[in-house]
Amino acid sequence: MTTFHRLLSITFLYAVCAMTLHAQHFSFMTYNCENAFDTIPTPGHADHDFLPDGEQHWTRWRFSQKMNRIAQVFLAADTLHPLDMAVLQEVESDTVLTWLVRRTPLASMGYEYVMTDSRDQRGINVALVYQPFTFRPFAVRTIGLSDEYLRQHHFTPTRDILHVSGRCASGDTLDVFALHLPSRLGQGEADVKRRELQRLLFASIDSLLAVRPSAKLIVAGDFNEAPSKRQMRRTAHLCNLMLGRKGGSYKFRGRWEWIDQVWVSDSLRAAVGDVRALRLPFLLENDEGWGGAKPFRTFYGPAYHRGYSDHLPVVVRFRLR
Repeated sequence: MTTFHRLLSITFLYAVCAMTLHAQHFSFMTYNCENAFDTIPTPGHADHDFLPDGEQHWTRWRFSQKMNRIAQVFLAADTLHPLDMAVLQEVESDTVLTWLVRRTPLASMGYEYVMTDSRDQRGINVALVYQPFTFRPFAVRTIGLSDEYLRQHHFTPTRDILHVSGRCASGDTLDVFALHLPSRLGQGEADVKRRELQRLLFASIDSLLAVRPSAKLIVAGDFNEAPSKRQMRRTAHLCNLMLGRKGGSYKFRGRWEWIDQVWVSDSLRAAVGDVRALRLPFLLENDEGWGGAKPFRTFYGPAYHRGYSDHLPVVVRFRLR
């Protein structure tokens, strides 16, 4: 065997080993991006504040900075290889996601995405960004409040839940439910809508598990409430990775909370490795009011603060055999 052929064989074996390792280790993130709006007015969306002449003075430069900040989070979430998958909340449009995966430092990594087209009044959506080398979607659907339900209760529309089924490089079929439940600031209406969306979510999961009892599921996003045992009583098939965990991803009145959560099915529990909020220095600033640190956010009211988000990313590493 010539030296060339020996080098070629070594290179091939190295590539196979690298692909095998990459297939086994699957990195996942959920991140509320805090008002990732584009600068284009959209009919039917209350997005006027996030326009160049709006209250937030949302210019093209500020938008570009925001996209680069989100890309930096992607790069920091997994330093061994590109992040495999991310659930993003508070992203407005295809313009936002296309800019993120095509016109930031992520452009060379080949990311693709799917997102909801919700009737949320502000026009914000949830999205799943993924590496097509390690995850291939084959089915996409949304779960939301019906028109009849909204009319019956005189409620305004809110964000849909995104359900994506796909195949991982390991050969596993993976179902991901991405969500951003209504805020606690809406008092009674928001609470009722949040409970109904949870009911629809659990009903969908129960239906899926009735057909595929060993299905691998990830449910992730901004739940807008802390994890509790009451939540877990709704289903016997999921494990909330935040339940009982110290710290948090969001700071409210000086207290850290896990309102950004990742749930997994029983079939995935053994594959869960590292679970953490990404508490890197550039994502934090001093909390002068309550002490300690807090997320380095983009805005305080109408004042531009130049930061990343009012939430921290939550990162989970899986080992899929």
